[in-house]
Amino acid sequence: MTARDLVGYRAVVTGASAGIGAGIAARLRAAGADVMSISRSGVAGDGAHGMAADLSDPTQLDDVVDRALTELGGLDILVNNAGLAEWRELDEIDRDYFDQLMALNVWAPLRLSQLARPALAESTNASITMIGSLDGTRPSPGAAVYGATKAGLAAITTTLAKELAGDDIRVNQVNPGLIETPMAADAVAHVSESGRRINLVGRVGQPDEIAGLVHYLVSPSGRFVNAAQMLVDGGALAMGPFDDLT
Repeated sequence: MTARDLVGYRAVVTGASAGIGAGIAARLRAAGADVMSISRSGVAGDGAHGMAADLSDPTQLDDVVDRALTELGGLDILVNNAGLAEWRELDEIDRDYFDQLMALNVWAPLRLSQLARPALAESTNASITMIGSLDGTRPSPGAAVYGATKAGLAAITTTLAKELAGDDIRVNQVNPGLIETPMAADAVAHVSESGRRINLVGRVGQPDEIAGLVHYLVSPSGRFVNAAQMLVDGGALAMGPFDDLT
């Protein structure tokens, strides 16, 4: 990758007002891309277009791609980052909670990919990047629904990579571990207070460490990567359940 290897690229990043999404949008802008940042607040960083949209609302969801194309004039990159992380144990799960997570974490990225396909098919280096989670592979207690949404997203990623290959649209997924973001603030605080070593690196991750990988995947350097599930967790998954007892 070079510092400005995305000049001329047009990108949509969802959930981009804070945390991982804001880090990705900033990284792509710094590389020269014209970025549309989607969030409920519509907040965008310097040099980015901002669009306010609640992706759990079907009407707003279906309007996002057309509005983005009007401002960007085309599309090369779609980063499906928006999502809801809320843990509930079995007895606290109800249908409204289940439907809310499924709508934002599964249906929204699938629908946006569907709507963006015609525009992406016109690009010379089109890509869709899903932001999943370690919980899709090794869910924490209370993450039955959240983990299921991210595991479902992984299935979508693999399927779309196959279905969209004929349009030369690459589809990959990045699965972060615990990252220091506003949404994960309580979990980060708990880890800090407990002093527990949760991964081999010995710390939580930073948004830019996810953004750097996304940059690679959507850039010309990442053209040979497709249908990949890329784990960025500091080695959390590699730690066995009894490692801290030895």
